[in-house]
Amino acid sequence: MSRYLVLLLAFSGLSLNYAAAEETPSFQDNTLSIPRVDTPQQVGKYQFVQFRLAPDGRWDLLQASEPMQAYIDQIEVKILESFPVQIHILVSGNLPTPCYQLDPINKRYADNHFEVAINTTLLQTVIACIQVLQPFQVIVPLDIYGLLAGSYQVHVNDKSTSFELSKDNQ
Repeated sequence: MSRYLVLLLAFSGLSLNYAAAEETPSFQDNTLSIPRVDTPQQVGKYQFVQFRLAPDGRWDLLQASEPMQAYIDQIEVKILESFPVQIHILVSGNLPTPCYQLDPINKRYADNHFEVAINTTLLQTVIACIQVLQPFQVIVPLDIYGLLAGSYQVHVNDKSTSFELSKDNQ
């Protein structure tokens, strides 16, 4: 079974990442369930992915959802006065309507770049939803312990900012 998973990931060109708060992938009754799939272009590009292992050894895609990103108005770096230093990103934006909710936040770090994806899900409602933007603010802590002094970029959906660590954070 594990060699099928390795082949699947190698051929798809996708990588899996999981935040501590997310569920981990599971394999039960020949079905592989993956909560989040990252692509080189976007963290959390696909969610709730399921594959079924066919008798001939191939993997059939059963489902995958591509979440809608939240509208981001502003991102702001908050440096907490502590050592080791802690960095939070204050994100302000809008949901398309009050009938949407924020999904779990997806994050990854590589080569002095933090990438954050804030996605939305349409709630299942039985009544019509008023067509107005619904403002939100969320604080996203970045895992910066152990980073060396230097400049770092932060990308949240379509917005970018940066911060500087004046000394090693360890």
